[in-house]
Amino acid sequence: MRRPIRTKGPRAQVSQVQSVPAPLGGWNAKNSIASMPPQDAIKLVNWFPTTTDCVLRGGNSAYSTDITGTTETIAVYNGMDGTNNMFACTSTDVYDASSPGAATAETLTVTNGRWQTINFGDGTNNYLIMVNGVDAPYYYNGTAWELINGTTSTPVLTGATLTDLVNVTEYNGRLFFLKNDSLEFEYLAAGAAGGALTAFDLSSFANLGGYLMWAATWTFDGGNGQDDHIVFMTSQGEAIIYRGTDPSTAANWVKIGTYFLGKPLGRRAFVQFGGDLIALTQNGAYPLSEALKKAKIDERVSLTDKIEKEFNLSAASYGSNFGWDCTIHPLKSALIFNIPVAEGGQHKQYVMNTISKSWCEFENWDGECFAMYNDELYFGASTVVQKAWSGTDDNGDEIIGIGKTAFNYFGMQSQQKDIKMFRPLLQVNGDITFLTGFDIDYSDNEITGISSFTSTGSSAWDVSQWDIGLWLSGLKIVRKWTSPAANVGYCVSGGLKVNTDSLEVHWTACDYLFETGGVI
Repeated sequence: MRRPIRTKGPRAQVSQVQSVPAPLGGWNAKNSIASMPPQDAIKLVNWFPTTTDCVLRGGNSAYSTDITGTTETIAVYNGMDGTNNMFACTSTDVYDASSPGAATAETLTVTNGRWQTINFGDGTNNYLIMVNGVDAPYYYNGTAWELINGTTSTPVLTGATLTDLVNVTEYNGRLFFLKNDSLEFEYLAAGAAGGALTAFDLSSFANLGGYLMWAATWTFDGGNGQDDHIVFMTSQGEAIIYRGTDPSTAANWVKIGTYFLGKPLGRRAFVQFGGDLIALTQNGAYPLSEALKKAKIDERVSLTDKIEKEFNLSAASYGSNFGWDCTIHPLKSALIFNIPVAEGGQHKQYVMNTISKSWCEFENWDGECFAMYNDELYFGASTVVQKAWSGTDDNGDEIIGIGKTAFNYFGMQSQQKDIKMFRPLLQVNGDITFLTGFDIDYSDNEITGISSFTSTGSSAWDVSQWDIGLWLSGLKIVRKWTSPAANVGYCVSGGLKVNTDSLEVHWTACDYLFETGGVI
């Protein structure tokens, strides 16, 4: 029996879904976008990468108000009885900003707001010591301020021009003061907050000249236990390192060496990080434990290596501006570098997760200076001290988070793909819509528009409009396919934009729906 011959028609296209985590690897501003690891982000603004997801950063709100001028220094006093104070310093006054509400002027005689500070105890009093290289030093003892002089103050300082003292640090129980435009430092007797200052000249060890910018203690593990050193950083980028307890005695004051790290980005361009010391330079942020192992600068040991291109561009563009500083936020596992795009104006922050070493960028925190006070983050601005990384809005304005994932071939480099849909997986404590976009084959397109949000009560899984279900701690899963303009190409980067002034938002994963073509 004859049967008709079956003819083969065109095989139907089969869609497939690929799921990848949110960009926990953080912002990558070093690698070529063609060779970037898939867990990284081409752009990550106001999304902080944790070890499990990317979290929309917290907001900021006015904490201490009615300040005349711009707060250029936040000085924190940590009392021996656990009572702490926060002071906001402008170019004309110092304000008590310890409590929310209107700040109280301390009526100190000051002509410069750019102080360097330290807490130091002499066994009787615990002092907040402030120097700025213009005004005489001020000491705060927990109750009152004292303008320090060489005769009648408590304590006194003698042996140097006090208005030249511009930086102060403590090393092995001894205070060290740096001076304006000088390679000399001054030091006091061990355990003393006042008395006769003694000069020590480092000019013969500064091969590139310049002057001392900052000094700090560095705890170095040399293999036989921890060993404390003091680091003197020059304006030309040389770190002069000593070990010992008494600069007046050669046997107890040993020079370790002089090392070039790169020019420092201001007098506050360093931070204690665990047992290490991070130096913020024009070449990047270097932990001294790694940077000094090699004879020349190795950018790969820089903490900022992954954002090298953007960091170096900012250093070149804004390096001479006042406002570079480094702050550790322990409760957020964050290291924050403040970038002064314009003094008294625009600022941004490069922020690193101290656990994963992943980076992101914060925008719309225009802070001249940052500080931790009672385990909370604060920054100084015009007429106000702002409490930061708190709440869900920026002084009533929406927080806008923008992220773009690394380009992904999904293991099929030679196959074209018709990218149909994109689905971010979010965890939110309310209802939110969001904007998405595709970049195909290394294109770079703006995610335009404004998303919407509503802070509402919980809804049950798979019955609300966008498959919103209950999640831990009041957070709900939001999974919604979106249809950016369909594109055909070999690799894709998914873009996500959210804006809210009332919601907590976590970005957990991304799903892509696409069809594949033949091998080309």
